[in-house]
Amino acid sequence: MASLRSFLQKHSALFALLAALAAAFAAPYLIPADPDSAVFRSGTLSALLLLAAVFPVRAALERHSMRSLLYGCGFALILAFFLGIGSELAHYEQLLPGMGSLIRRFAVPVMAVPLLGALCSFAFEARSGEIRRIQASTSCRTIPFAAFFLLFAVCYGAALLAFFPGILNYDFEFEISQYIRGSYEAQHPVFHSLLTGSLYSLGIALFGSSTAGAAAYSVFQILALSAMYACACRFLQRRVPLPVTLAVTACFALLPFHGILAISTVKDSLFTGLCVLLCIQLWALAEDAEAFLSSKWRACAFLLTCLLMALLRHNGVFAYVPACLSLLLVGRARRKRALLLCTATLVACLGIPRGLEALVQASPGPATELLSVPCQQLARTAERADISEEEYLTINDWFSYATYRYRPHDADPCKSANFNYERYVREPEAFWALYREYAARYPRIYIEAFLENCAGLWNPDDTSHAHSLSSEQWDFVYLKSENIIPDILTQTWGEIEATSYFPAYRNVLFSVAHHARHEQLPFLSLLFRPSFYIYLLLLSTLRLFHQGQKHRAISLLPVWGIFLSLLFSACIIIRYAYPIMSAVPVMLALAFFSKPQTEA
Repeated sequence: MASLRSFLQKHSALFALLAALAAAFAAPYLIPADPDSAVFRSGTLSALLLLAAVFPVRAALERHSMRSLLYGCGFALILAFFLGIGSELAHYEQLLPGMGSLIRRFAVPVMAVPLLGALCSFAFEARSGEIRRIQASTSCRTIPFAAFFLLFAVCYGAALLAFFPGILNYDFEFEISQYIRGSYEAQHPVFHSLLTGSLYSLGIALFGSSTAGAAAYSVFQILALSAMYACACRFLQRRVPLPVTLAVTACFALLPFHGILAISTVKDSLFTGLCVLLCIQLWALAEDAEAFLSSKWRACAFLLTCLLMALLRHNGVFAYVPACLSLLLVGRARRKRALLLCTATLVACLGIPRGLEALVQASPGPATELLSVPCQQLARTAERADISEEEYLTINDWFSYATYRYRPHDADPCKSANFNYERYVREPEAFWALYREYAARYPRIYIEAFLENCAGLWNPDDTSHAHSLSSEQWDFVYLKSENIIPDILTQTWGEIEATSYFPAYRNVLFSVAHHARHEQLPFLSLLFRPSFYIYLLLLSTLRLFHQGQKHRAISLLPVWGIFLSLLFSACIIIRYAYPIMSAVPVMLALAFFSKPQTEA
C-alpha cells in the first residue's frame, strides 16, 4: 500500500490527466440525455472544465492518504453507477439488453471513478484538528433555544398567513371523516386521526368556526415542529462550529418545503420532527452510553419518541426497531439496562398502537400498500412485454383492465385505484402464482419497474418527485397546496374559509409546490431532491467509518431504515422523504464537524 501511495504521488500529474480523459469518455453516459452527444468529448468549455479538474485531482493524489482516496473512490463508484443506470432509464425508458450494454453499464462508472474519487476524497481528508480550531474560534457565542424556536415559528407562521388556515389535503379527508363518524380504519394511524379531530374540535369550541379548527391544527404543528427543530439546533451548537449550526438553521427556516409541510395536515410532519430528535438522542448515546443509560429522563425521552413515531406512521417500525438495535450495540457496557429499555420500547411501540385500534374498534385496512412494487411490475409487464392478447387480458383482469394507467414513478393508479383487492382477498395464491410466472419470464422488466418506482431515492438526476402525484394531466406536483375538504366536515362543522394574508409569499410557495420552479436553478435545485439527501447520508456514514467512529455511525440506522421502507413504497414524494431530508443535514453536520472520540 505504501509503495502504491508513493507511485501515485510520483506520477500524480500523469494520473490526474488520465483521470480527466477517462471521465471525458464516461460523462455522456452519466447524464440524462443522448449518450451519443458530444458532452465532455469535444468543445472549448468542456476542455476547460476537464483541465480545471486536473489540478484538484493532482493535489488529492499528492497529499491525501490512501485511506481517504479509497473511501472517495468507494463513494464515487456508487454515485457513478447509479448516475449511469438513471441516465439509461431516462433516455431509453428501459435497461438495454445484451452483453455489450451490461459491460458498458459497469465499465462507465469505473472510468469515472479516478476523477470523481479523487475529488470526493477531499470530504474524507478534513482533519479533526482543523475542525477543533474552528470550534474554538466560535465556541464563545451561543444562541438560546428560544431564539431558534421563534425563528422557526415566525418562518412557518409566514407560510400559515400565505395559506390560512393551513393546507388540508393528502389523507386529511379520510382521517377527519373517520373522526366525525367515529368509525376508524387501521389503514391510517388512529392516533393521528384522533389528534387531528381533537384539535379541530378544540378550535371550533374556542372560536366557533371550522376555519378556527383548521388554524388550531396548523398552529399546534408549527409550535411542535419549531420546538423539535430548535432542540436539534441547540444540540448541534454544543458540538459543531457556529457557522455550521447557522447553515443548518437556515435550511430549516428558509427551504420552502419546511414551511409548506409545517402547515399541512400530513402526519409526516410531526413524524419527521420526531425522527430528527431520535437521531440526536442516538448520537448522545454514542457520545456517552453510560450517562445516557443512567439517566431516567433520557430513557423516558427515547421511549416516548419511538412510541410517538409508531403512533404517527405505520412505517415508523423501520425507525424505532433500528433505534433499539443501536441501543443494544452501543450500550454494551450497560447491557442489562440497555436490554430493559429496548424491551420496554418495543413492547410499547408494538402494543400501544394495536391497543388504541382495538379501543376504537378500528377495522383492518387493505394491505394494498404492501403490493406497490408487485403491482407495478405486473402492470409494466402488461404494457411493455411481448405477450399475447390472452396473457394481456389475464393480467389486466387484476387491474380492472386499466394497466394503460401504469405510471413508472407512482404505483397508486395500479395498486389502489384499479387493483381488484376483493379478488386478491379471495384468491391471493392466484395473484402470486401469476406474479412468479412473469417474474421468471421477464426479470429485466421487473427490475426496471422497481428501479423506476423508487428512482427519486437513488438517481441523483431524477425529478420524478416533482411530478409523480395526482392526475396524469398534472405536469408538476412537488407538494399539494390546494385544500381537499370532505362534505361531511362542511355539513357537520361548517365551511372552511381559505384566505391568503400574505399573497406575495403564497405565490412563491405555490411556484415551488406546483410548478417546481426550483428545478431551473442550478445547485439550489439539489436541496429540493430526496436523492441528494440520500447521498449526503451515505457520505456521512462513510465519513464516520473513515474516522473510526462506528459507534456514531450506528446513530444513522433509523434514517437508513426509513430509506429502506421507501424503496418499496407507492412513490417517492417529498412528504414521504421528509424525515430523511430533515435529519440528514443535522447528522451531516455532526459527522463532519463534531469532535471525534475514541471508539466505544
